[in-house]
Amino acid sequence: MDSVKVQIILYWISVGFYAVATILLFSSTIFGKGRFLKPSLFLAAAGFVAHTAALILRWKQTGHFPYWGTYEVFASYAWGAVAFYLIVQLFRPNLKILGALVLPLSFIMIGIAVMTSTEVKEIPRTFFTYWLGIHILFAKLSYGSALIAAGVGILYLLKESSELRGQVHPLLEKLPDIKKLDYLNYRFVVFAFIMLLIMIASGSVWAYKAWGRYWGWDPIETWAFISWLVYGFYLHLRITYRWQGKMSAWMSIFCLLLVLFAFFGIPLIYPSVHEHLKYSGLA
Repeated sequence: MDSVKVQIILYWISVGFYAVATILLFSSTIFGKGRFLKPSLFLAAAGFVAHTAALILRWKQTGHFPYWGTYEVFASYAWGAVAFYLIVQLFRPNLKILGALVLPLSFIMIGIAVMTSTEVKEIPRTFFTYWLGIHILFAKLSYGSALIAAGVGILYLLKESSELRGQVHPLLEKLPDIKKLDYLNYRFVVFAFIMLLIMIASGSVWAYKAWGRYWGWDPIETWAFISWLVYGFYLHLRITYRWQGKMSAWMSIFCLLLVLFAFFGIPLIYPSVHEHLKYSGLA
């Protein structure tokens, strides 16, 4: 069996684990069955192992980290999101319910990836630099942290709304109080802000080495910069004007939408020097 077939099988195995974990998380939410949370985390971890194995096989096949074309980009971004979610569980085990946001998005992205071309394409020599590796790594981290920040924002809104109604869902009761959720939301936004900054800075160095200029107002780099500015605006409001609570939570969700548009929407609309992000045809 060739490498690509094994990769596809492993991806579908990871989708299966992520999907079952998602069902358990939503069952916990709907029926208030907290005992489903730990099994869902175990299944997510099992899916992550299969997901990682598929990416390693692709890396071995192509000779580079999976970042070229829809097949590699979507699968690797999904991996980054799940990795970040699992790392968060090591420090905040009472935020397992965040998987109800992270895991469905991840298995949908993998599903899209496996339905696109798996062809191995020749990469321009300008992409053979460790600065690109740094740039891509922090792109994954910025996406994962933006996703978790928005997820915490959603949890804040749900818990605050239920407390105002006087009917707090059993699972929401197990979450940190809303002040703590608000603070966690802020911390994850700060992390996303820093990751985006490093991503943009390392991308600029790569651009200089590749094309002799640090900045070219490419659509993707421009919208990534806009996303970073909006995160900065959020932090300015938070620190200077004590902008907390509901508006802060909504802002983190809006910032995530900007990041999604910058990373995945722009390649659909505009041509870009980020050739590795161009959408491949269906296989």
